[in-house]
Amino acid sequence: MKFKTILALFINSLWMSNAVANPLQNSLDGPVKANLNLYVFAADISGDIGAGPITYDVDQSFSDTLEHLDKSYMGHLDLSKGKWGAYVDYQSVQTSQKQSVLQVPVALSTDLDQTSFGVYYQAYTSDKLTKNGYSKFILEPTVGLHHTKAAANLSALGKNIDLNKSWNEIFWGSRFKYNFESPFNLASEITFGQEGTISAQTYLGYRLGFFDRDFNLRMGYRYLEQDYRSDNFHWKVKEYGPVIGLNLPLF
Repeated sequence: MKFKTILALFINSLWMSNAVANPLQNSLDGPVKANLNLYVFAADISGDIGAGPITYDVDQSFSDTLEHLDKSYMGHLDLSKGKWGAYVDYQSVQTSQKQSVLQVPVALSTDLDQTSFGVYYQAYTSDKLTKNGYSKFILEPTVGLHHTKAAANLSALGKNIDLNKSWNEIFWGSRFKYNFESPFNLASEITFGQEGTISAQTYLGYRLGFFDRDFNLRMGYRYLEQDYRSDNFHWKVKEYGPVIGLNLPLF
């Protein structure tokens, strides 16, 4: 009797493992795909940055950022197979400027790196396809890790003030895609971070056939709000503005 019980439990565990493994394996069916999105985020920035008793008010338009820009890199890489996917989004902006405040020469430099690592799952894909073979509507919940590294240096009257901080936070949210019968398409995403970060973006895209591949020219709007506090450091910044980019299917 004991042997039969153990045998029944063993067979049941095998059946349960197969029941779980088969849907997971099926969700990975399909070729590996890679897409690279190169974009420019024309962001206006507002808020305040502080360390101890020192607070620096930020109110900078994109034109001001462009005037004092040293270098900038922005890109988004997406890898997927079946219903699963992973991505990394990277932004790096370095600026420097010199000006006078009450006849006192002031030099300010900033270095901001923001990187998001995430995974997503196609929880819903409409059965109806466009004439180009794309699903009408796609819903993709996502979760990941957002890394921020912020540094600023303020020089005045022979003295330097350095603000340097980096932090990580888990985020969660969802992505949405809608394909029209025409080459036009819509894409949006909203995520929330554990440190109070809110990120929202939406795009209107237009697919261009080139060398048997669909390049997607996208224009839209992006909003990012961060409110991070640690010890005597405070980073409360909003970035918002238009985005233009080109999605390149690598394979």
